[in-house]
Amino acid sequence: MVGAVLIIGAGIGGIKCSLDLAESGFKVYLADQSPFIGGTLAQLDRWFPDNHCGMCKILPIFSRDESSQFCLRRGLYHPNIELLPLSTMGRVDGDAGDFQATLSIKPRGVREELCVGCDLCAQVCPVEVPSEFNEGLENRKAIYLRNPLAISSGYAIDWDSCTKCGACVEKCPTDAIDLSQEEETRKLDVGAIVLSAGFEEFNPRPWSQYGYKRHPNVITSIQFERMLSASGPTGGEILRPSDNQPPRSIAFLQCIGSRTRERDYCSSACCMYALKEAVLAKENNPELDTEIFYMDLRAFGKGYYRYYEQAK
Repeated sequence: MVGAVLIIGAGIGGIKCSLDLAESGFKVYLADQSPFIGGTLAQLDRWFPDNHCGMCKILPIFSRDESSQFCLRRGLYHPNIELLPLSTMGRVDGDAGDFQATLSIKPRGVREELCVGCDLCAQVCPVEVPSEFNEGLENRKAIYLRNPLAISSGYAIDWDSCTKCGACVEKCPTDAIDLSQEEETRKLDVGAIVLSAGFEEFNPRPWSQYGYKRHPNVITSIQFERMLSASGPTGGEILRPSDNQPPRSIAFLQCIGSRTRERDYCSSACCMYALKEAVLAKENNPELDTEIFYMDLRAFGKGYYRYYEQAK
């Protein structure tokens, strides 16, 4: 067997798998179509059932005592892990234990080894588009860093919105920006391939009876999560999008889109998600009135029901 593994998807699952395999001595290629890694995890400020920082959960299971200070940022600079951002799978040849994977790698537009993260390029960029990381609650530039804790720390260019005006090139003090970069192809010899493609967020717009996108104060759970985060658009303060004032009450509407012919199942995460956000909202503002509306409450994981009782 070839002593290398390709992991497709650099969210929580792909990261944890990469760290475990790297600690076991395998060469790991961690590929993702995004310029940055971390997936949805990086957008979440706290995790249930203990409301601790999410980044600290991803520890290798080997030598636990020695890895007490081993965090996500340090772990992904493991000598056995090679990050491959902006990569998509082209084709796979070979047999089990001896694969040849062909990846298409889009240009980043910024040489990471030269980028010092000074933000001067973004400051002079004239193009603004909605920020995916902050779920459209604020704008970002066409050259950007996904979030302040992004791995890697290098900026990237959004080619779909970039006008190639050259303002960022002139401003960059280290000549890190290269607008002439082109897509490249890379072939990898690996013994195994792990698919960790993650998920797609539910689109609530067709359920127009709840007012999403019609009323500014109707937001999704991930948008609310970004409000609660100190790195979010409101700096951790809960504010109504309509007037930037603190709300007096919040209603959490659960089970939207489930129990239908298209989705006849429970997502298994939303109940705990709402409980966590309601608790954090009360910690943020003890006078806030929070109500959770649901069909069934399913707190089935370890420590989850205890968390539900504490939330009540």
